[in-house]
Amino acid sequence: MSLKKAYLYLVSVISLVIAVVGAIMLINLVLKTWVFPKAEQAYYYNPCDSRMALTPVKVDGEPKTEPCTEEERAMYDKQEKENRSAQKQRDAAQALAMIIVATPVWWGHWRLAKRES
Repeated sequence: MSLKKAYLYLVSVISLVIAVVGAIMLINLVLKTWVFPKAEQAYYYNPCDSRMALTPVKVDGEPKTEPCTEEERAMYDKQEKENRSAQKQRDAAQALAMIIVATPVWWGHWRLAKRES
């Protein structure tokens, strides 16, 4: 086997693995979003939740002793939803980028490797 052929097969294998990993990430994201939505639920620190808060929340450097207001609770819930949505978009963009870049690289190198045979 020539060095050129070994290079072509090696790049083909690496790019195929990257495309498969991207596809797995995308399928995982789709499954967690629409098929198994509870799998996406995570425990985030919410300073309004007394079960999760280990220390009182400080407001202007002073310990907060009263519970959170409804506005604060709504703000933290909205922020958590936005963070989850942003993370899903980052994951989807990364998975799609892996597939979009790796697939043509694999295809081109695989064709050249087969032509060398």
